[in-house]
Amino acid sequence: MLRNFLYLNESTLNGYLSALEDGLRSVGEHRTTQSKSLLGKAGLGGFGTQGETESDTELSHSYSDTSEARFERFISLCAANPERSGWVDIINSDDDFAAASPGTILEFDCEIFVPPMIRSLTSSGGIGEAMAMMKSLSPLMTAVQPSAQRLPPDEQIQALTAMSSVMGDDLAIVGERDDTDWRVAGRLIAASIRDSELDGVARVVGKVSAAVRAGEHKSLLALPGMNLMTREQRRAQAKLGPKPGEEANWLSGPAVMLDVLAVYR
Repeated sequence: MLRNFLYLNESTLNGYLSALEDGLRSVGEHRTTQSKSLLGKAGLGGFGTQGETESDTELSHSYSDTSEARFERFISLCAANPERSGWVDIINSDDDFAAASPGTILEFDCEIFVPPMIRSLTSSGGIGEAMAMMKSLSPLMTAVQPSAQRLPPDEQIQALTAMSSVMGDDLAIVGERDDTDWRVAGRLIAASIRDSELDGVARVVGKVSAAVRAGEHKSLLALPGMNLMTREQRRAQAKLGPKPGEEANWLSGPAVMLDVLAVYR
């Protein structure tokens, strides 16, 4: 199957593959040999002893080891040696997810989406810049229309601006399927995103970093690598759970959090 990668973390892929192959290829070479057989007669005017000669031609082709080729080898090696790689292809969701543990590498065919809050907090989402602009225009708005609705408190504006600055253009995705309650979620590093149109059916490959049990909740702002809250804030928020209307910005169990390696169609 030819893969169209929406996301591929090449640095992580190289690390995984070098461990499985005991090193990492840089350049490869294909060699092919073509043989030709010539039949004829030796002697004057074509009369004499009949004989056969052969001619060999060797063709050599050098090629670069692309990230797409490395991913193909990685998947094949994982499937061939699941004990060493920790590979699980999610087929029977309820059984296969339950068997997954931190360190397991899995592949899940699902429908993915970027939660609206996550997208709005990115640099390109513009909420941080919008808050800063509204704050700078607040005196003018008050002078022109004294009854205008007041802005949120300064500390809230500063918090939103700081979150947007920290996130940059990193995203988080959630993957789910109609035939199971299990979900997956993980962070996508901006530099490895190949297509911004992520929403829709796709395959997600990643290493399990943690599990969220049924009845538990985890804010998507607290995913590993997002670094938007302190550990104390994450714990306090997890105990409270999502407020009504905020469910889309939370990961509710049963679910697994992933260090995402690839997303493709």
